[in-house]
Amino acid sequence: MATKPRAGKHIGKNQTSIKAENTSSILRTVHGTNDISRADLVRLTGLTAPTVSRIVSFLVEQSVVTESPGVSVGVGRKPVVLHFNGRSRYIVAIDFSWAHVRTALMDLGGGILDHTERTIDPKGSIKTEFERVLETVQELLNRHRGVKVIGVGFSAPGLINSEAGVVISVPNFPSIRNLQVRQLLQTRFGFPTFVINDANAEAVAEKFFGQGRDTSDFVLVHLGYGIGAGIIAGGRLYTGNFGVSGEIGHTSVDRRHGKWCDCGNRGCVELYAGLRGILEDASTQIGRQLSFAELQQLGTEGDAKVLGVLKEKGELIGYAIVNLVNLLAPQRIVVTGQVAALGAPILEPMKRIITERCYYHVADQVSITLSSLSENSTLLGAMTVVLDDFLENPYDFLTVREERRH
Repeated sequence: MATKPRAGKHIGKNQTSIKAENTSSILRTVHGTNDISRADLVRLTGLTAPTVSRIVSFLVEQSVVTESPGVSVGVGRKPVVLHFNGRSRYIVAIDFSWAHVRTALMDLGGGILDHTERTIDPKGSIKTEFERVLETVQELLNRHRGVKVIGVGFSAPGLINSEAGVVISVPNFPSIRNLQVRQLLQTRFGFPTFVINDANAEAVAEKFFGQGRDTSDFVLVHLGYGIGAGIIAGGRLYTGNFGVSGEIGHTSVDRRHGKWCDCGNRGCVELYAGLRGILEDASTQIGRQLSFAELQQLGTEGDAKVLGVLKEKGELIGYAIVNLVNLLAPQRIVVTGQVAALGAPILEPMKRIITERCYYHVADQVSITLSSLSENSTLLGAMTVVLDDFLENPYDFLTVREERRH
């Protein structure tokens, strides 16, 4: 995700930082290309052949890069091909949501070695709930003592200070106020810990594994109980000041008479077009409490009352996205989340508003697509945030003791 400049210009840098930068350049290139020769690395990174050879030998020794014979293209020896070894290290990924906590031990390629899932009580004590998270991580590590774990990625909805590793607040979880997630996890397990908003996590996952691989500027819009956006600008995650950005769910659509939001504002769009608001209005129209599955079925069957609700909500979401598109002019909008799973009845009105209301020059250039990732995209994103830092600063991970508190 982060991109490094071509190596070679090191004015004002010491040898240690030059070595670290060159190692990152090579590791990112191998990771992004996978079947690549040393000669190709010299060409792509601009480094000298001896430097490439020395760093590759170190990475092979660490098992992060593996070698295999390549395909012969003529007379002489077959070239040795280098591969990124996704199973050389593992990351603990935690998806903390309103209704559940999912914890997984994942390899660097996004594969899940082991995972657990359990429900949580949003009205319960966060101290009790988070202690259970710590216990779950410990159980996971105990089952896999032989693997090398390099870090923990923690994703949650709501307001997150990623720089400080603090969950400031989570909608509908009133006991969470300035939860020191990084401190709690690092103190308990000793691993570097990264804390990120769920939409940002999904955006990073899309950049590495999904619809964002071929573009440097896109916005991931998560439509669930809350509404949020993860912004990739110039190939990097844009997090704003303190790691807080993309809170489009708090775009006010009724500032004078709207419902009060947890953020302290009135009429935030996620109160109306988030899943809770959609279910409330659809249930009122039908005359009984609907589950998500029932809502989805009625929409598919063409129930007029439900379709009317979904049309209205899709338009509200569209207006919120229009502001983003006019401001950022991204190449692509990637939509994900439970609300997006309601399909055309809500997505078509959303797309229509974006097309009609965006500045016409921008609207012609932006594409709108659904995420190609599975329901594990938030877990994948939590893992990928750690992976990205590993690729950026490999020496921080490879030259320190990795066997921590298993």
